[in-house]
Amino acid sequence: METDQNPSSAAIPPPLLEGGRDLVTAETTARPEGSIRVLPAGVAAGIAAGETIERPASVVKELVENALDAGATTIRVDVRGGGLDLIRVNDDGRGIRAADLWLACQRHATSKYPADGLSAVRTLGFRGEALPSIAGVAELDLLSAAGSGGGWRLTMRGGRVLRDEPAPRPVGTTVTVRGLFADLPARRSAFTGAHARSETTQIGTTLRRLALAAPGVRFALHVEERLALQTSGSGDPTAALCEVYGHALQGSLLPLGPVQIAGAAISGVISGAEVTRPGRSGVTLVVNGRPVYGRSLQSGLEAAYRPLLPRGRHPVLLLAMEVDPRRVDVNVHPGKLEVRLRDEREVAAALAGLVRDALGRRPLRLRWEPITGAAALARDADSLLAESSGVWDDAAPIETPSLPSLRLIGQVGARLLLLEGDAGLYLVDQHRAHERILYERMRAALAEGDGSAEPIVLPEPLLVEVSLPQAAVLERRLVELAELGFAMEEFGGRSFLLRTAPVLPGVIAGADALGLGGLADRAHLAEAVALASDEAESAGDGETWQERLLVRLSCRTAVRRGRVLERPLMRALVEGLGHTAAPAVCPHGSPLLMHVTADALERQFGWS
Repeated sequence: METDQNPSSAAIPPPLLEGGRDLVTAETTARPEGSIRVLPAGVAAGIAAGETIERPASVVKELVENALDAGATTIRVDVRGGGLDLIRVNDDGRGIRAADLWLACQRHATSKYPADGLSAVRTLGFRGEALPSIAGVAELDLLSAAGSGGGWRLTMRGGRVLRDEPAPRPVGTTVTVRGLFADLPARRSAFTGAHARSETTQIGTTLRRLALAAPGVRFALHVEERLALQTSGSGDPTAALCEVYGHALQGSLLPLGPVQIAGAAISGVISGAEVTRPGRSGVTLVVNGRPVYGRSLQSGLEAAYRPLLPRGRHPVLLLAMEVDPRRVDVNVHPGKLEVRLRDEREVAAALAGLVRDALGRRPLRLRWEPITGAAALARDADSLLAESSGVWDDAAPIETPSLPSLRLIGQVGARLLLLEGDAGLYLVDQHRAHERILYERMRAALAEGDGSAEPIVLPEPLLVEVSLPQAAVLERRLVELAELGFAMEEFGGRSFLLRTAPVLPGVIAGADALGLGGLADRAHLAEAVALASDEAESAGDGETWQERLLVRLSCRTAVRRGRVLERPLMRALVEGLGHTAAPAVCPHGSPLLMHVTADALERQFGWS
């Protein structure tokens, strides 16, 4: 571990009065109670350390970052009692010379400050606060060796040296922290019982993020002497994700990039829609080897994947960026958890595009083994292939930008379209496919905003009825709805009349650019428009009421499951889907396209 140290600095001892008495102590005892006084050095150090070291996970983060900065290839972390009783970080980095051990524990002493100043910082830490801060709130034991001459041990507590002696050790550093916050009972009591277990979880989260940021380093976390996390240090980000989050990710991870944008080299991996998490903890952003949170970057990523995943679900995502240090500010947050890029908006747009392309175009993988042989006949006898009468006259493949070349086979159970491609079979949910087509066509039509598409006057006004509280909300939004093309007027009490609708391809007759007007179910138009009476401006995931209106409208007007389709309409659905930006998921984020690979079929039938 290469800790913060500066050979050109020297610890300045406290000034002394005659007879060797400490000036600070004399000042403190001589002045009357209530007057301004200089705190004893140990007390001041404890207060400052308490501000810097918020929790055991903060200690682990600082020490592991020091190990990474020292070029370690293997890092082991041991934790007991949620980190309050013991934290030990052992590494095989460059180590610290015996003459520098004491200096490494002084305030603001560092070996990491670059000659070009803060704008050229490439290390994970540089301010020299970790070791002295830890020593102010715990017993700190440093055992390090920088060469073949053996190691040295320095043990400190409360600013006092307990041990300063030679000790055997191979090259590297072991930092042991005991009795964290033992002299701060109020702080320590906050981490007892269930909170200690929670802190162990937080330590695991911290180490996982660091392991993903440094996939070429072997990490091991031992909690109460039991192995809790281990990575191979292979250097492969995909392997690191599987080792950190479980091998259920294997086969689900999609590559992102690499791309070059605004001076940043970006690459990463993301899990498919079949493997998601209820929280954002699986989303890791790495800038120049540092796991960070970037508000605009994170918001842009979430806005990109939110429409492509089920509501409330988040992917496992790792995005790594290499940027010129002069184009990134790492001092936005005291703990260096956030960064600000010079071209952040452009980079955020590129990241969002990578995520949309990966999730929006990937078919759902077959996650179960099909039933074969006689069992298949007995179980699925009621699942019939729905076909219209007549000769197949559409054998030509369906060629579209977003889907592979496909040949239509037919309709299964009046719910799915079955197609064949070079890579196997494809199943398309007809309702969700039509939802995706309608949603993207409506968004495009409403986003034009150039007045070229006049709203369509409905043959008869549609009556929209809502509750009294909803009526008040809807009344406030009449102007915004009119701007979208939905002209409504009050009809007394909690009723409204919808007189016009915007050009909605595939929904409103006369505006069908896709040839799917016969599939549209206009009976639910009023129900969908009533969604604008929702009180919330946006959902918890950032979705606005306008977006929810379009999603609901596409859902309510899309072809229903259970409807037998003629072959020309099946082809029209597939062709329309192949021209969308996200042909693998519906606007709700649910999968609509499944791929049964040729390899899976070969395994099931035992073809050689």
